[in-house]
Amino acid sequence: MGRFVIEHLPRLAARYQVVPLDYSQARSWLQQPEIVSLVRTTELISAIEAGLGVSLVQSEASIALRDGDEAVLIGLSFGVLLAWAEGKIARLAEDWRCLSLIVQNSSAAPSAPALEAAVVEPISSNEEPA
Repeated sequence: MGRFVIEHLPRLAARYQVVPLDYSQARSWLQQPEIVSLVRTTELISAIEAGLGVSLVQSEASIALRDGDEAVLIGLSFGVLLAWAEGKIARLAEDWRCLSLIVQNSSAAPSAPALEAAVVEPISSNEEPA
């Protein structure tokens, strides 16, 4: 079982247990040993270090999460990230968007939703659309 920090949703079709994390929960999760950084952007790495107190290494690696792997998806809006970088706003716990992802089944992709047939009916010129 691996533990990862990510900045984008995984591309692997799998079933994930997803739980939103608040600032303190994300910070606690990041204190765990043996966490692998899959964060590519230096701006987000700097923000994580300044805002969550965790040093990460920039990574160009791309991996597929497997059954039992855990990841924390960390995000900040571009505007907040830019303002932080320029020192124009104070860092707030509410700025963080964090999700805990646990891979429950990477071998069985979720089934696609059933498609329904659409019925198209022309609107006559003397009827008003609803």
